[in-house]
Amino acid sequence: MTQSDAERLKVLEQLESGDLNFDQALIQLQGPSSARPTDGASSTAETRRWRHWWLLPFYFGVLATGLGIAAAYQGDWWWLLAAPLLLGGVVLTVLALASTRSPWLHVRITNPSRNWPKTIGISIPVPVRFAAWSVRTIGPLIPNLDEQAIAEMLMALELGRMMDEPLHVEIGNCDSDERVEIYLG
Repeated sequence: MTQSDAERLKVLEQLESGDLNFDQALIQLQGPSSARPTDGASSTAETRRWRHWWLLPFYFGVLATGLGIAAAYQGDWWWLLAAPLLLGGVVLTVLALASTRSPWLHVRITNPSRNWPKTIGISIPVPVRFAAWSVRTIGPLIPNLDEQAIAEMLMALELGRMMDEPLHVEIGNCDSDERVEIYLG
């Protein structure tokens, strides 16, 4: 059963006026069958699998370093291949180890109606210290930037609060089964 635009607009107006809180409006918009638990336990358990993504670049870095060492032992012109492999492998390994304690941003876009790709996934570490330095340096030059809010968010990321309580947002389109999932932590 789908709601008309008028019914949805009425619920949103009640939310705006304060007659409904967010959870009540969400239940009315999506229906009681799609209501999710508010304790966050299910989303945390589901997203725990993304905690160890730093291992992927770490293993590629170790592999590149190993191939660089093997090429270096060949001698002669093999150093032309060995030098980039060694340098890239060591840099990738160090960056992967540095990202173990930093939060990661994972974005998953699912569109089952397309032939290919049905799912697009992007995972990157969030460089908190670099972002904090950038906001402190460039922030005064940007008009209408709320530096206090950004500083508080960066401080929360820096202190590791996102590791214990990750931010998990799911956005779905009921009409076309498209879904966007964002995980920060």
